[in-house]
Amino acid sequence: MAVALVDGAPTAIVNELERLLAIQDEFDEEFERIDFGSWASVHVYLPQPDIKSAITPPFMEAFLVLQKQLYQFAALAKTGIADIGQLGDGERDELLLSVIVSGGSSDYLADMKRPLLALLRRMVGKMSGKQSVIVIVSLAALITAGWSFNAWLDQTKAIKLEELKSKDHTEALRSLQFSNEEQSKAFNRVIEVLASQGEIGKRAIEVASQTNDALLRAATTNPKTRIKEVEITRAEAELLRTPSRKKATQKIIQQEVKVVDINTTDPLDLQIVLLDPSSEVQHRIRFKDDLFAGESRHKLFNALEKRSLLWVELAVKEVDGEIRSVSLLRTIGRPAGLDDEVANAK
Repeated sequence: MAVALVDGAPTAIVNELERLLAIQDEFDEEFERIDFGSWASVHVYLPQPDIKSAITPPFMEAFLVLQKQLYQFAALAKTGIADIGQLGDGERDELLLSVIVSGGSSDYLADMKRPLLALLRRMVGKMSGKQSVIVIVSLAALITAGWSFNAWLDQTKAIKLEELKSKDHTEALRSLQFSNEEQSKAFNRVIEVLASQGEIGKRAIEVASQTNDALLRAATTNPKTRIKEVEITRAEAELLRTPSRKKATQKIIQQEVKVVDINTTDPLDLQIVLLDPSSEVQHRIRFKDDLFAGESRHKLFNALEKRSLLWVELAVKEVDGEIRSVSLLRTIGRPAGLDDEVANAK
């Protein structure tokens, strides 16, 4: 048995998700496979390509963003950490995108059925079959369906209208309209269903958002582009990507964290994953070799091995109260006077 999805229309996707949600058995045999129709692909067409080559660099970069997002999603499903280094060569091969280029440099097609089914196999066993299928069906709709891209463009427009202060920009944005009511409602329902599936569902939303943003960025380099059968001009793409000029602030904090992972696969690109126990938020941090030495090296590995908490000093960059980047400055001892503060609080 398998979940059959030959139609990727908004009504078909939402109806199938509602049917899956209503099934009581979390491990029904039906959840072991999904039969996708031809709609489960990312199609890009350039009516007026600026250059003639196998594939234009901006769209090559966009497909590489999608590839990276798929790898990180699979790693999260497998280990709980979005670290590509956790995947073996065989797993990466199963998730590898194949982009067919035709019409010179004007037509790109990435069939998503193989990587989506590979993701499903990675997830089954780590979570229930029901949850796995719901997440993959939703992810497929968000990544490949033209109607969901339409709705995402309108959502992006709404966010820009909140951010931008320029009267000229806001008037131009208001003139744009991509989705209809049916598409918007279906998009919101898919997002709602994914958000209810925990961390893996929220990560699926991020995969779609990062992919769409990369495709939109690539569209700013061509006079006109058709992405997932949705036509968008360079002017429209540039307008939707107008920077909001928000002011970034940086602060230094001392915090107790948990060392979740240290990736030393590439000695020139050392990475560490720190978890804030109070919020359960993970931060992936790159750092230089000179920091990863001596006492700091010992403390980091010791905290990872023992699963113990560690005090660190972090540089945090925020925009409108939202954390955009975190840098590890050094490991430190427990701040003096902290025990007295705790005692006084009692």
